[in-house]
Order: sequence, then structure tokens, then C-alpha cells
Amino acid sequence: MSSSMTIRRPRPASRWLEALPLGNGRIGAMVWGDPRRARFSLNDSTLWSGTPTTTQRWLTSAEDAAPIRERARELFEAGEIAQAQTLLEGLGAAWSQAYQPVGELVVTLGEGTETSPASAVSSADPSTADYERTLDLARGEHVVRTDDGEHLTLVSTADEVLVHAAPYAPGTRFALELTSPLVEEQRTADADGLTVVLRAPSDGVPTRHGDMAELAWESDGASRVAVVVRTLVQDERLLVTCAIVTTWQGLGQQPDRPLAEVLAEATEQAESALARGEQELRRRHREAPLPGLADVALELTGADPSSTAKAELLSTMFAFGRHLLASASRPGLPPANLQGLWNEKVLAPWNSNYTVNINLEMNHWAAGIAHVPGAAGALEGYVAMLRESGRETARRLYGARGWTVHHNSDPWGYTDPVEGDPKWATWPMGGLWLERELDSIASFSGEDPAVIAERRLPALREAAAFALDLLHDGPHGTLVTFPSTSPENEWITAGGEVVSLTEGSGMDRWLLREVLESLVAKAQLLGRADDDVAARAAAALERIPEPRIGTDGRILEWHLDGVGEVEPTHRHVSHLGFEYPGAQHLAPELSEAVVRSMEARGDEATGWSLAWKTSLWARLHRPDKVQDLLQLFLRPAETADGERSGLYPNLFSAHPPFQIDGNIGIVAAIAECLVQSHRGEIELLPALAPILSTGTVRGLRARPGIEVDMTWENGTLTALSLRAVGPGAVGTHRVRCGRQSIEVELSDQSPVEVDPALAGLRP
Repeated sequence: MSSSMTIRRPRPASRWLEALPLGNGRIGAMVWGDPRRARFSLNDSTLWSGTPTTTQRWLTSAEDAAPIRERARELFEAGEIAQAQTLLEGLGAAWSQAYQPVGELVVTLGEGTETSPASAVSSADPSTADYERTLDLARGEHVVRTDDGEHLTLVSTADEVLVHAAPYAPGTRFALELTSPLVEEQRTADADGLTVVLRAPSDGVPTRHGDMAELAWESDGASRVAVVVRTLVQDERLLVTCAIVTTWQGLGQQPDRPLAEVLAEATEQAESALARGEQELRRRHREAPLPGLADVALELTGADPSSTAKAELLSTMFAFGRHLLASASRPGLPPANLQGLWNEKVLAPWNSNYTVNINLEMNHWAAGIAHVPGAAGALEGYVAMLRESGRETARRLYGARGWTVHHNSDPWGYTDPVEGDPKWATWPMGGLWLERELDSIASFSGEDPAVIAERRLPALREAAAFALDLLHDGPHGTLVTFPSTSPENEWITAGGEVVSLTEGSGMDRWLLREVLESLVAKAQLLGRADDDVAARAAAALERIPEPRIGTDGRILEWHLDGVGEVEPTHRHVSHLGFEYPGAQHLAPELSEAVVRSMEARGDEATGWSLAWKTSLWARLHRPDKVQDLLQLFLRPAETADGERSGLYPNLFSAHPPFQIDGNIGIVAAIAECLVQSHRGEIELLPALAPILSTGTVRGLRARPGIEVDMTWENGTLTALSLRAVGPGAVGTHRVRCGRQSIEVELSDQSPVEVDPALAGLRP
């Protein structure tokens, strides 16, 4: 196993941010790695507060929304922007729900008495002198090695259980302990194990509204979770299986599955797994890997000995990000949330829900180019559910067709604006953002373009229908969105007022253009250009402005030029999304304006923002800036003066605090440095920063679905293989490296080896 695919630690975790994550797309576990007191922080992706109906009574009615919109538009056009913004707060009156922890499972070896959670194995202890714990990122196995033997932990997809196996000497005693911040409703314990039923909060009031006292714990309308633990001692090994099953009924459905069914399923899973034994469980686990996990690998070795350590760490971060995304995602279940799958708190940062104005999308930027198909499937199912609930929101709040989702959402289908500041709440473009992301993922699939168009056209019609109904006449014959914001950012009016409300923000413009252009192109491909929504989209495109350059040479974020900026270095770079993740081939003057904008924003940022900025600099062919951003991303997050963006001891990315989109976003950023394909050709090594100068990669994907394997040394391409992954990628493709390009014919789905030296492919 290569070093980049393994995380090694010389001692057990003493806190959650030192524990290492495992998951099977539903069950998650943070493994602490103490051989005497094996501790697992448990999660289940389907365990959330509330239900689809929890906050329905608070939602703004159509009768109230219409006059709010109309009066806000009048005030905006009259220059009373602050007043219009205050009025629009009335569109948001409720909140989305919160992702919940299950609890802590502890298996204590020895006398069976409770020990301190921080009890670490001392390197001076002769019985544990050979201690090492590892997380195998390719296989999803956590192993602690001591001189007593191997302690194995995995979360099995094949058997739907957490498995823990450890050496067990004759005469040893063990004890099970399960604690939880949730409400305990049932508990039984006997010689065979433990069964506990827990109840989640019936309403998860957002963290900004106060502490845990504001959570609702009513028994009606709350999710339940059954945790069943079974144990077996055999051949001087202790085997523990832990099943977790909730009353979940599906995305957007009431979580009211009968508890008797849940208990029966969890019991059967735990006992059936136990009966299979350790070796059979491990074999089945390895034969049912997470989809796509083994298909892509990156090894960076550094240009010289001084850079080797950081290059290897970056390789590990690439593998770790794919491991996290695959482990947190399963089609039909909630996709990776703000903490992926791993959350220790009832009131987690930002409720560990879905922030749709960037974070949910960034969690899936790597799903296509770095091939994480389970995540792609989970997002597709989730967006299908949002379309259902978002239709009612579009009609009620905007009198519009199609569908919409705003700043926050959850697996119950919350799509309204949340109660709060319009700078993040009043943002109705989430449907377009998500449909654009699904379009992007499909572009790497290798499917026939007509097949993609047939599947994607109905969804694009709905997103476009909403957007078209949101448009108003703007200056000089243009069409502009209203209400509009540039997510979470603010500007200063000529009168000195701090506001966020605008019309036709920079982000709205590029999202509109990408989605409408995609709709029109797919309709034309299928011979449906006369479709009413596609025809309206084609006409609207002539009036929707391209990205605009201000008098200072930067991309305009707002509807006015030269406005004051509250926070010039704001973490969001939403208005630059046409450069990345957009897939347009830009005029040089636009890219130069993006450079000016990026320079003004600065380098320092939250973890996820560093990942986005790295991707932008990669698109701009600036390896020097890529290097600067990667150095910031890889630094320790915890310092003597507090926390900053960077990495925690277990390699989780700091916002701060922990937020998983940085971990996953950096995978897409690294991939973008190695392969780009948005300009109609496959470009190799376009942004090779010094830390990336020597390495090998297998399985990266280029549009329209071409698998790229390559090796390079000191910036020079030395080996290249291309393979069409589907019929839509068969054909002739232009491949570029630096200023040189060649045409490569892929006649079927077999690999084609290209000799870079003979082909003249040199940076």
C-alpha cells in the first residue's frame, strides 16, 4: 500500500479531532484507536432533527409574499435599498433541520471498569511499545498494531455494521458502554451485548438562536435510532458488531417507520454479522468496496528532498478527500453534509446541514473529474427530492413556475429562505447552482450526448422556468434577477448604508447563462428547439449580460460599479464562478479581470475558500499562486494564538471549525492542476506548482469521459494513457501539454498509450 493511501499515527486520539473517520455511505465512525478502551463516535447519515412538516406552520404564505416582493422592487428602483432589503426578510420565517450524532460506543478491555476518555497508551509502557494506528484509505480499514496483536475496525457496506476485532487473552474481561446526547427511550444489556433506542430532537433550532435549551425534544414527530451491539470471544479474539438503524423512510418522507421493524432489522444485522466471524467479515468488506474508491490514485514525490514531505502530504489529502466523499455518500440517502458524515454535536457548527450557496456544490466538484460515483448518485437523488418541495416554494414565494431552493436545506426538503440576514437568506438561485453541478458531473460520464440531454432536459427546463420568471427589465434593455445577492457579501451605498441586496448579481449572471445555454443546446440536440421554455431561454440569453468588468479592472459583483466594499477580502468568490467551476472558454480580458479580482480578494481564507481559490488559480494557469494557496491549506490549523484555516491533527480541514468541503474541494483543485478539459481539448499539467512537479496519477477523468493515466518528472510528461469510459467519448480528441498539441483517436474503450516524447507533448 502506497504511503499516500495510509494515514499513520503513533498514539491514540485524545480528542475528536485526532480520531480517524470510517464510513460506508450511511454509518460513520470516528475511531479513537486506544487498544485498552476502544472508542467509536457514531453517526448515521439519516439521523436528523425534525421532519418534513416541523416548520411548515412558520412559512411565509403566498398572500404575504406577493406584496413583500412588489413593494421591495418599488423601493429598490427608488434607491431605497436598505428598506427594500429589510422588507425582504419577511420571505424567510423558518429554518432547516440539524444533522445529529448517534453517540459514543466504548469497548473496554481489562477489568471492565471505566477509564478516562483521554487515556492514551504511553510509548514508555513496555506492553505497548510497538503501538501504531493506521487508516487504510483504499480499503477503509483502521488498524491498531501493538505487541499484543492487531486491533481491526471497519464499517462494512456488505454487512451494514461497524466491526471491531481485538486480541483477547484468556482471563481478560471486557465491558460495553454506549452514551448519547440524545434522549434514551430503551436499553437492554445482557451477556450477548447491548440494545439501545434513542430519540432525536423534534426540532433543531439553528445555532444562531441559542444553546441546546432551545432544542425541542417532543416525542411526537421525532426520529428514533436503534443501536444493537453484539459480541463474541473466539480463538483469543474479541469480535464486536454494531448495527445502527433509524426510522428513516426516505428523502423528503416522514421518519415514522415502526420502531419494532427498526429493532428487528438492527438485531438481525448485528447477529448475522457476528455469526460470519472476523475473517469472513473482512473478506466481504474487501469484496464490496465503496464505488470508485480504488479507480483513482495520485502519488507526488516532490522535486527534491526538501519538498518530499509536503508533496506526500498533498497526495494523502487527495486520497483522504476521495475517501471522505465516498464514505459519506450513498445513492438514495442524504449526500455529504457540511461535516460529511461525522458530527459529534447535537448543535453542530452551522447545524451540519446543507449550505447550498457553495458548500453542497463544492462537496461534489470532485465527483466527476476524480470519479466518486456514489456521491454523484446521492446528489442526483437529493436534487430530485428538492425539485418536488421547491416547486411549492417557487409558486408560493415568487408566483413562479419551476423550482427553487435557498441558502440552507436538509433531507426533509426545506427550500424556503431561512429566517435571518438577507445577505445569505435572500438567495433563490440554489436550483440553478445544483442543476449546473449535475450537468458538470454528467459531462465526465462518457455517455452519449443525446442520452445525457434526454435525461437532463426536464430538470433544466424546470430550473430555467423559475429563473425566467425571476427576471425583470434592467438598464439598457437587459434582464436582471430580483431579488438578488452575492452570497454572504455586502456593499456600501452612496449614502453609507451597508446592504447586500442587488439586482442581477455577478453570480446570478453566470449561473443564468450556463443553465440557459445548456438547456438551449440540449433542446437543439434533441430537435426540440421550439420547446416553449427553451425558446424563452434563447431569447433571454440575448439580454442577460456577460460578466462585466468594472472601472477598476475587476469583475463586477454588484449591479453598480465603484461601490464601497465592507470586506474586500471576503471568503466567497461567487461572482468569479464562470472561471471555475464554470466550463466556458473565456476571452483574455475576462481572465485578466478575474486575476485582478483574485488579487484584491487576497490569499488568506477559510479552508473551503482556499480550495476554491486554488481551483481558480489553476484555471488561470498560475502555478505560482497555486503553490501559495496549497501551502496555506496544508499548514496546521491550531496555533498558539488560536485557530485558522489549515489542517487539524486528523487532517480534517478547518473553516475553522471543521467543515468537510475544504477536504473534498481540494481534491477537485489538485485535479484541475493536472487535467483541464473545459476548453474543448484535454490539457495536461496546466498549473504544475512546484509541490506538484513530479508524480503519477491514475484514473482522472477529462470531458467527455476520458480516463487519464500519466507520469511526469520535474514538470516533464513521461508517460500517458487515455481511455474512453463510454461510447460518448469514443472519437478523436485534441490533447495539449504546454504549447504542443496532438490529436488522439479513441476507437473503442481500450486504453491508448501515447509516447510524450514522440508526440512532442512537453510543457
